[in-house]
Amino acid sequence: MLNRLALSAALALTAGATQAQEVALTGPVYEIAIQEIRNGDVADWTAARAPLLDGLAQTPGVEADWTLKAFFTFPEPGPLPVYVGLTRWSSIEEFGAAAQAMMTMPVVQSFFEKVAMQAFVQVAPADGGTFLLEDYINRPGQVLEVAVRTPKAGYEDTFDAARAGFFGRVAEQPGYIFDREFVTADGQRVVMIGWESQAEFMSALGALSQMPEMGAFFGIIDASAYQAAILE
Repeated sequence: MLNRLALSAALALTAGATQAQEVALTGPVYEIAIQEIRNGDVADWTAARAPLLDGLAQTPGVEADWTLKAFFTFPEPGPLPVYVGLTRWSSIEEFGAAAQAMMTMPVVQSFFEKVAMQAFVQVAPADGGTFLLEDYINRPGQVLEVAVRTPKAGYEDTFDAARAGFFGRVAEQPGYIFDREFVTADGQRVVMIGWESQAEFMSALGALSQMPEMGAFFGIIDASAYQAAILE
C-alpha cells in the first residue's frame, strides 16, 4: 500500500514530464481515495485516520475534504466496509509537495496499513472550468457516485457521444443533482454524480438499467473503480 502511495506521489512530482505527454492538470485538483478497510474494523480505521486528518487540515494547499460511506458498487458490494475520501488541493504541485513530505510520517504509514485502495487518483474538470463539490453535496443523506473508467480500445472517438446519450437520461431522473466529468494526468476519465438521497439513487438506477443508453455507454468503457457513497 505504501508503494502505491509512493507511486502516486512520484507521478505528481514528475507532473511536468507526464502532463506534457498526456493531460495538464491546472488549477485546483481533487484527490480521490476509495478505501476498503482491510480488517473491517471501522473504529480502528477512524482512530488511525484522525491524526492524518488533523495534519491535513494544516497542510498548505488543502481547500476542503470529505469522507463518504460507500453503500453500492458493481456487481455487488464486498464484505468489507468502503469509504470514499476526497480532498481538494489548490494545485497538483501542492498535492505533490504534500505527498512527498507525508510519505515517511509514521501516522501516514499506520493509516495506509489499514486500507486497500480501490482507487487513488488526482483529477481536474475535463472542461477546464471550476468545480466546488460543496455547491452540490452539502447535506447528510445526499449521495455521490464516483467512477474511474476509460474508453475501450477503438471507442475513444465515440465516448463523448455515448456519454451524452446516457447522462441525458441520468439527468431526467428524480433526485438528480449534477454530474461532472474529470480527467487524470494519464488520461483516465472520472465522473462524479450527485443525488438527493439513497432512495432516489436506487430508484434511478433501476430505471436507467432498463434503458438502451446505459447498455450502450457501459459497453464501450472499462471501469477500474466505482462506488456510490452517502454523506453522513
